[in-house]
Amino acid sequence: MHLLIVEDDPAVASSLDEALVGLGFDTRLADSAQAGWEALWSGPVDVIVLDVMLPEGPDAGFEWAAAVRDADFRQPILFLTAREALADRLRGLEHGDDYLMKPFALSELIARVNALARRGELRAQIERWRDVVFDVSARHVELAGASVRLTAKELEVLELFMLNPRRMFRREEVLDRVWGAGFETPSNLVDVYVKNLRRKLGDDIIETERGLGYRFPGEEPEPS
Repeated sequence: MHLLIVEDDPAVASSLDEALVGLGFDTRLADSAQAGWEALWSGPVDVIVLDVMLPEGPDAGFEWAAAVRDADFRQPILFLTAREALADRLRGLEHGDDYLMKPFALSELIARVNALARRGELRAQIERWRDVVFDVSARHVELAGASVRLTAKELEVLELFMLNPRRMFRREEVLDRVWGAGFETPSNLVDVYVKNLRRKLGDDIIETERGLGYRFPGEEPEPS
């Protein structure tokens, strides 16, 4: 199971990572909300374990979870925090799937993670559009039954669009989501990646709204 742990306390993150890896989990650590975005895009994630208080602010974990849901990421989120007020627990369950307070028993954490993972398995992991099939968790794409080789960044750009059908993305927003805020890139980088995806998957896989940006069309609505 692939776990993303967003925790800014090095001691907690290190001990948790060591214990979970020893039990066979594949873990990825992030010490801030920004690092959480980068980790979320860098490979498969089954469950997110998230602290509330992060370097970005005392409520940054809540805010990041809400942004993750707005971006249509479906992975279950377990809040792991010392915040015990009822208002905090309710807010956590509004934006996440479970809430565990520190200090905690490792056995309980594992039980909750496993329960969330089983819940997550019920959610769609494969995106389809016409002849394109994208297995998000396996990072594998097929066109008309044939495997298509995409680079890591091409997969990230494709995932951003296919998980957000009909949503318009400005070039700057794609750069922030895929390459990270403040990352210096050529001005035409997004255009190059969109061109590559069209060449490999078809010209209409991503639509252009002149002067606005790009969007994935998604399934066409059925006639009424």
